[in-house]
Amino acid sequence: MNTPTTKMDAETRFFGLSKSWHRFKWGLLVFALGASGMLFADAQSIITLWVSVAIMLMGFALAMSGYIGIFLNRFTRLRESRSRHNPFDE
Repeated sequence: MNTPTTKMDAETRFFGLSKSWHRFKWGLLVFALGASGMLFADAQSIITLWVSVAIMLMGFALAMSGYIGIFLNRFTRLRESRSRHNPFDE
């Protein structure tokens, strides 16, 4: 009988490389929408300004979580490549 494994591969993890890149790109898009909302909104409306700032902060948080995932993935790969045995080091 096959039992499901709990090991997650690199693409299904929250900080997997492709998921992190998608989060980073979506975060940049949301940030740009918030910034354009600030630029093109009516200067008299304080509510529109704060909504745009909130959208920008959400985009920033999303992009930074993606960036941290990309960084952790690259750092993990660097550590794995250094820990492998090199036959030319002998």
